[in-house]
Amino acid sequence: MGMGIKEQLLAYLQTYNKATLWLEQLERLFEHSSVQYREFAGAVAELESEGLLAAVRSAGRNGKQPSLAYRYRVDAPGLRRDQRQRLQQLRLTLHPAIGLDAYFALSEDVFAADWPWIERIGRRLDSHGLPAEPAPAPERSFELVGDEKWLAEGGKSLLERIGLWDKLLVQPVHDPLMMAVNPRMLERTPDSDSGESDGEPCLHLIVENKTTFHALLPILDETSFHTLIYGCGNKIVGNMEMFHLQYPVKARTHFFYYFGDIDHTGIQIWHEVEAQCGAVLAMPFYEGCLGKPPARGKTNQRRHENAVQSFLAYFREEERKRLAICLQEGGYYPQETLSTQELRSIWRSGIWKALKPLN
Repeated sequence: MGMGIKEQLLAYLQTYNKATLWLEQLERLFEHSSVQYREFAGAVAELESEGLLAAVRSAGRNGKQPSLAYRYRVDAPGLRRDQRQRLQQLRLTLHPAIGLDAYFALSEDVFAADWPWIERIGRRLDSHGLPAEPAPAPERSFELVGDEKWLAEGGKSLLERIGLWDKLLVQPVHDPLMMAVNPRMLERTPDSDSGESDGEPCLHLIVENKTTFHALLPILDETSFHTLIYGCGNKIVGNMEMFHLQYPVKARTHFFYYFGDIDHTGIQIWHEVEAQCGAVLAMPFYEGCLGKPPARGKTNQRRHENAVQSFLAYFREEERKRLAICLQEGGYYPQETLSTQELRSIWRSGIWKALKPLN
């Protein structure tokens, strides 16, 4: 059932913060609807009889049938009691998996905005029950409300309020991981003349920026790396969930190097990727950056202390001190501080040894 006239009046009154209101304020709620005066007046009269609205006698009445007062006093405490009672009654009409407890502490306008969706979700659960199998977020969103974007556009918050999110088995949909595969490494087998064995990990290089990715891509097949991955800033944190689906080499371990900007944002992105897949700093690239003068101007980035300390731990003491001062003073090293030729030379000649492979 949709919200009736009385429910819409109550929803408005719950958000009203003055002691009195004029009848025309209530009438304006329905000026663009097909509600007839007799229906409207009946709902207002019910609120009067329940004591939630009290006529201001000195303001007079409108003379229509049935007549209504031109002005009313609002019983705010009574409205709050009424809200609790209505929530308790509505809870009995809904699928038992739907909870309304959160709305006892929220304003009525939040509930009024959520209620049409709650009704729709309730009908879906009444006819189909809770899902037994996981489904991608757009698919589940369409099942619930007929809109594949609803979950991403605020629906998740509503489902959390009514205690359903964890019960709907929604699978997050990550963007595909943007990576290039080294064809030469694909051709190599553990028992080939290369001497490679099952115990040696596949090496993967993640770079934060697009310019660096394009600079290194042409020489991927000249390296011992299996893939070159474009991080696209902090998108890499979610997109890495796709790695094992897109590169399903399960008989081998995988080791990730990371190269990003030396600034607070770049350091924090690496720190999150490191927690996710064990990625270590691609030190030959970072050491190459330190041979250049830092750029200036990154003074408004948020510092993440744990990330900074973990990052600095990779460097020698002298470099660590220099980097710490640089970051404190708003200095930074973008990946672009290294030219295309320098990037390629470092990748070809750097010593790349897997220290902590990820299974």
